Amino acid sequence: MTAQTTHPVFPPGRYGRQRTPRRVPRPVLAAAVAVLLVIMTFVGFRLYRAYGEQDYSADVTRFTTGENAVDVQFVVRLPDGGQAECIVRARGEDGAEVGRATVAVTAGAEPSQTVVEYHLTTNGRPVTGEVERCYPHDAETSS
Repeated sequence: MTAQTTHPVFPPGRYGRQRTPRRVPRPVLAAAVAVLLVIMTFVGFRLYRAYGEQDYSADVTRFTTGENAVDVQFVVRLPDGGQAECIVRARGEDGAEVGRATVAVTAGAEPSQTVVEYHLTTNGRPVTGEVERCYPHDAETSS
């Protein structure tokens, strides 16, 4: 009876040194997978905190344009008792900014849904009104 090999046998010295395939031990593989999962969880948590649903975010619900003004209605998400400053701007037909203002916002009865209406006077005919961003109100700089 002949012994069967699982890999081909080559003439000695013809194809270089043959390496036997190595298997990674299961405990090492399990540890590597566990470390990878911990790292991915940490990165996911950090990304959610940086870019996920945050306080001080705003969504425009309605805007109405006029000849030299735009009325913007937007909803701001604030923490309880929070205050924010939101940058409201208007753009003309060519995309250029024709008006800008910083609006102070104080949390209403429902801080996560504080509705704000603002009348922005522009130096040209606006075609859109938008909220560029909102950020926490700094009491030290406003005194």
